[in-house]
Amino acid sequence: MTRILALLALSDQPVFRRMPPCVRQSVFRPIGEKICTARALKKLRFEWRHIMAHRLRWLLAVGLLSANLFAIFLQRAPGQNKSSATVTPADYLKWRNEFKNWGRWGAADQRGASNLITAEKSLSAVRLVKNGIVISLAHAVPQKADPEVAEGSVFHRITENIGPFNTIDRYQVSYHGLALAHMDAFCHFFLEGKMYNGYSVADNLTPETGCKKDDIMSWRDGVVTRAVLYDMPQLKGVDWIEPGTPITRADLEAWEKKSGVKAGPGDVIMLYVGRWKRRTAKGPYPNAIPGYFADVIPLLKEREVAFVGHDFNIDWSPRPGWGEAEGIPVNPIHQAVLNWMGVGIVENLDLERAVETARRLKRYEFMLTFAPLPVEGGTGSPLNPLAVF
Repeated sequence: MTRILALLALSDQPVFRRMPPCVRQSVFRPIGEKICTARALKKLRFEWRHIMAHRLRWLLAVGLLSANLFAIFLQRAPGQNKSSATVTPADYLKWRNEFKNWGRWGAADQRGASNLITAEKSLSAVRLVKNGIVISLAHAVPQKADPEVAEGSVFHRITENIGPFNTIDRYQVSYHGLALAHMDAFCHFFLEGKMYNGYSVADNLTPETGCKKDDIMSWRDGVVTRAVLYDMPQLKGVDWIEPGTPITRADLEAWEKKSGVKAGPGDVIMLYVGRWKRRTAKGPYPNAIPGYFADVIPLLKEREVAFVGHDFNIDWSPRPGWGEAEGIPVNPIHQAVLNWMGVGIVENLDLERAVETARRLKRYEFMLTFAPLPVEGGTGSPLNPLAVF
């Protein structure tokens, strides 16, 4: 009975109706009985190949259509591949919850994405050392104020107690700002009363104690990891990037395609705009910074970088249409990186000699190492990072 029902169902199919008569008759005859001639079987094989080729073309067309629809979906997915012209303050405000890493490494975490710098990661960075070339990434400390150097950022060295055999000195400086190479701790920026990982500002920050949570002590053992250099002037064929130019995700990805390297988990993404070269040629920058644009934020999240580096302040400026009226906080890239994602910042670096070396060696990745001053409660620290090629 089952065979009869199956044969009746088959007899109603277009494929069955196109078969030679002997084949249609044979399916209802006893199994093993052959009634088709060789010519009929040859025709059957031709018909079958024609049917299969037609169906293969149909399946291929459906597959291509599905792939195109999937690509369109990815382009429209939140935070994915939006051009800089289409990224808005509304996107930024939505990303605040979408890109948070709070709780990812536990409720007590204070290291954020630096948890991705494992022992294996540090060892792989050490293996990048091929030439033994060590380069400081810190500029000489500023000795006087100018448009880039606030009065508080001037480095004051007081040499005293000069005796017949020795002397001492005392340093005083405010390292946050645009002048000194430094690292930001997570407690440097907070929003709506919360530091990274949800720590309360009211409970964990006082003038007397500094930061009880998310302070610089989380990195007292230092950092050894891979840095990837993003050379924007070389990408654009210029000596430096002009003041106020936003560096977009498309810029970073274009450089990755050109150089053949890109930042990944536990890495430092190191942006070079030629800040110090331009300063030497033309003097201090005006009140405008070529920094990371907002559409880079999803890329930083996707790549799981541990630190964001720059030879200037990381935020692009000026930011028309990205202010308090739109609900955007002060220094939106700082907020996204430090507060949402727990990604560290190393900025105001002097990358000139490292860039010269990278261009000469045609190698845009290197081992990076640095350690902050172990200041309990500190919101950051001056740095003298070292690039090792």
